[in-house]
Amino acid sequence: MSTTTDPTTPVDRSANGRVDLYDDHPAPPRDTDSSRRPGRRRWLLAGLGVAAAGVAGVGIVASTSGGDDAAVDEPMTIRTATAETVDLVEFTDLDGTLGYAATSTVTAAADGLLTDMSAIGTTLERGDVAYAVDGRPATVFYGDVPLYRELANGAEGDDVALLEENLAALGYHVAELDDDGNPVDEGFVVDGVFDDATTDAVERWQDDLGVEATGVVLPGDVVMLAGPSEVTDVAADIGDRTTPGAPLLSVNQSAVVTAGPATADGGEIEVFVTDGQEIASGDVIHAIDDVPVTAIVADVEFDRDLGDGVDPGNDVLAVEEMLASLGYDADGDLVVDETFDDATATAIDDWQADLANTFDGVDVDGRIDVEDLLVLEPGTVAGDLALSEDETIVASGTLLWTTTTATTERIVTTSIPVADQDQLPVGAEVIVELPGGEEVTAVVTEVATTSTIDPTRPDAEPELAVELLVPTVPESVAGFAELDVTVKLVDEMATGVTAVPASALVATGDGGYAVEVVDGGSTSFVAVEPGMFNDGMVEVEGITPGTEVVVAS
Repeated sequence: MSTTTDPTTPVDRSANGRVDLYDDHPAPPRDTDSSRRPGRRRWLLAGLGVAAAGVAGVGIVASTSGGDDAAVDEPMTIRTATAETVDLVEFTDLDGTLGYAATSTVTAAADGLLTDMSAIGTTLERGDVAYAVDGRPATVFYGDVPLYRELANGAEGDDVALLEENLAALGYHVAELDDDGNPVDEGFVVDGVFDDATTDAVERWQDDLGVEATGVVLPGDVVMLAGPSEVTDVAADIGDRTTPGAPLLSVNQSAVVTAGPATADGGEIEVFVTDGQEIASGDVIHAIDDVPVTAIVADVEFDRDLGDGVDPGNDVLAVEEMLASLGYDADGDLVVDETFDDATATAIDDWQADLANTFDGVDVDGRIDVEDLLVLEPGTVAGDLALSEDETIVASGTLLWTTTTATTERIVTTSIPVADQDQLPVGAEVIVELPGGEEVTAVVTEVATTSTIDPTRPDAEPELAVELLVPTVPESVAGFAELDVTVKLVDEMATGVTAVPASALVATGDGGYAVEVVDGGSTSFVAVEPGMFNDGMVEVEGITPGTEVVVAS
């Protein structure tokens, strides 16, 4: 038995007859010397690999010539593959860096010599020392306003409030009992006012740090972070001299911590919320000396007492909405609007009467005082309680609990030439290849509006910085703070096409292409139209999936 060909389609049977898709030169003329046919499987396909899947060996009886001897049939094994239905995708690769979404740089606030420095991998939490200059430690506090000025007795502002919140959370808030067992409030009030009580707390904090207890807080004394943060890079070493503004640490932020409610008055406390509880209007947050404080979830400012004769307002509306949601509607007479009327007073009275069944300190009077309510934003979730289990007597302004929002999202940063920016629009999904070949899907979240040029390559194209959000990463890379990755842009895609290994293509004498199809114990050439090439496979038209074709040995 011998191989058969279509006599109307000349094919190149020489050693280089298999096509190189990257070779723009025409195939060489057909070699008709039959004595060379046994060597026809020695094709070379420069730059292309044979797809391993589906490749098999088939025994074919080929006619060979032995010089002057008569032609004989000899068995010969050839390699074959099966045409498949596949998706072919062609990518352009961009270099990228995988890191955390919330990152920040800690800079020095004063001149001096570094005498202490956090190590890479350290998680900095409230009260930890991030670094020290000239022996003076810089302590981590949580907040969103940096300590930008000297704080001392008489200062007021949001930065003072953050200082007080952090001191309270660290335990520098005291309440003691007098000889009669009554609580005596010796702590400060978290009110943004730096008074004598705040000064006393600062001095106790400084004494515990081992520094001079001046009662004055300098900008370099505090590193303000949004929450627990991992040190990912250190820009200076112990013994280096620092200057204001010099970068010292890079940190990846793992959580945003915000202050929860603080007690308005000191006394014996009961707390009724638990870690992870989403707060709803009407929930009793805590009680001081058996006087309850109730949450009202609303985007409204409460700065007045509410009772008969008050002017209409959004605060009245919010209270009526809370009462109606709890079922206190004054026997159906309550109208939820901005007006405090008799029905509003009746609904409040009924609500207070029920609270009085549990709490002895409730006055049933049909009015609401400012201190009776705690205004919270929608979606507020209670975090860790700031009180110890045995702490029952608290000072006014004591922090009760904190709210924590996880920010462990990962992002990939890359850049793209300005001319190609349409390939990475905001919202587009992109494949990111991790070290080792794993792939994840990322979403473009930000594209810069100002271009930059690599200063080391003045002739480079202007590029735009791009940020992509990676919702989840495999466990294999979860422990890395930063990784070099590859962002894969789709240049061309062919879906559901018939494809064969590229080495199955044969150049024909007329400038076309064919594949050698196996049919039983013989083969024949079938003309095909090649299309897209990717990853050692080529799209072809002219055969169907499942067709067995010969590939280069």
